Amino acid sequence: MKVTDDRGKGVLDRILKWLDDRIGIYGHTIRPAPKYAYRLDYWLGSFVLASFILEVVTGALVALYYVPADPYKSTVYLIQQVPFGALLFSVHSWGAYAMVFFLLVHMTRNFVVGAYRKPREIMWIVGAALAGLTLTEAFIGYSLPYNLISWTATTTGLNLFTYMPFGLSVLISQFTIVPTLPGLTQDVALVDRFFVFHWIVGGLIMLFVALHLYIFEKHGITPPLTKEEAPELLDEYGERLERDPDWKLQPLMRTFGIILMTFLMAIGGVVLLASLVPFDIGVQGGQLTYLKPEYNAALAAQTPPIPDWYFLFVYFFYKSVNPVDASWIFLGWTAVTVLFPFIDQYVFRHKAPHPVMRPAAIALGTGFIVSFIVNSVWAYETPGRDIGPIGVEVDAVIFAVSFLTLFPLLKFVLQPRALKGYEPIVGGGVKVRKLNFMPGMSQFRIMNRVLQLSFLGLLSAVVYLTLQSTLVLIFHFPSWQLYSGALIGTDMLAAGTLIGLLVFFGGDRR
Repeated sequence: MKVTDDRGKGVLDRILKWLDDRIGIYGHTIRPAPKYAYRLDYWLGSFVLASFILEVVTGALVALYYVPADPYKSTVYLIQQVPFGALLFSVHSWGAYAMVFFLLVHMTRNFVVGAYRKPREIMWIVGAALAGLTLTEAFIGYSLPYNLISWTATTTGLNLFTYMPFGLSVLISQFTIVPTLPGLTQDVALVDRFFVFHWIVGGLIMLFVALHLYIFEKHGITPPLTKEEAPELLDEYGERLERDPDWKLQPLMRTFGIILMTFLMAIGGVVLLASLVPFDIGVQGGQLTYLKPEYNAALAAQTPPIPDWYFLFVYFFYKSVNPVDASWIFLGWTAVTVLFPFIDQYVFRHKAPHPVMRPAAIALGTGFIVSFIVNSVWAYETPGRDIGPIGVEVDAVIFAVSFLTLFPLLKFVLQPRALKGYEPIVGGGVKVRKLNFMPGMSQFRIMNRVLQLSFLGLLSAVVYLTLQSTLVLIFHFPSWQLYSGALIGTDMLAAGTLIGLLVFFGGDRR
């Protein structure tokens, strides 16, 4: 939606308005968000984007020292010899975990609030494709250090994928066939192939992220949850955007503020975690060393193949039934995830986005979430051992219990209660009575005083941590790179918290 009223806008908004008159950017590439959207759950996608950008930057730096012809030694060299190499490796590894985690949380939130509904079906499908590409990227990257655990899990995974139907097994095998040349081992050639694929898949993720953001900006922020059939696009609520203070479009400076906050918190959190818990890195004799041994076929035969945590639920199927059936189950999970918007619209025929109005969708999604957790934990606790058909039988029980409990609870108990006393508003939404928690007191004066004190405290913390980081970098304390990483990560988290206070409590309160 294009905003024409310039009153109360900041410098950034006026600059973008000036650009809009010449190249058409304001309100097209970045749209102003309504006031109700300034809650953290509306910006979970920004955490995913921050993690991806962190992976691109750190991945490019790691690649400067990575040699596919000798992957393990180059990994050890990066950690032990390159300045900040251990911190760089740890940040890149934990950043991959963070991206997968934030992606799962983001998709779960969008499922709960129904952000996949018409006309956002394509955006959900693009997001599901992004999830698949991200898992593929993580699978490939997990193999590149060529340590005993990672390469054993990778080769086991490749063997399991050969049971895929629809010719997918042939496609996967074609991608992993390497030439037989004198002096070239099969493993080294495959590592080199994976290194190339790591960048190709990363480029595909970048393209899909751009497409996802384009569709998001086209549709705008999702309207608040409603229990009635209402428009799903923000642009269809023109009157509310003009009259309702909770729907008032905010200056873009506030949007950039919350994006900066999420970036600082996501990247700062990863850097802090990577410093406090170095990824497969320990200190021996005062020197940082890589803890994982190099891959060896003899040792691999005695090592249970354990995939990384985000693939444990897939591994669970192959431990429960024969590989062909497991492949069909995995593809079934994938198909239901990708096609969920159409299942909700044409099979369940839900009309409103509120969870109590989507009992079948919530029951099915809950079954997926619970079984994902149960399968992952079960697979992790039984390394190298078959589970047997009881595994998929437990999954069936989980889905049955989800439907038998949640569907009637939502449909016949919570839904009537939610609709009782429900007062629709023309243009969508419901009328909600605002609560006054401090009657007779000046709420804004107290809030301003709290904000001022918080601002001074956090500003002092930022200055202190910045000085400490500078001193650590200059004087090189023991394990100085990890110590400095911890300070830098804490510094970024403090700055992100400060910006968050200003964004959430310092906006337009009219």
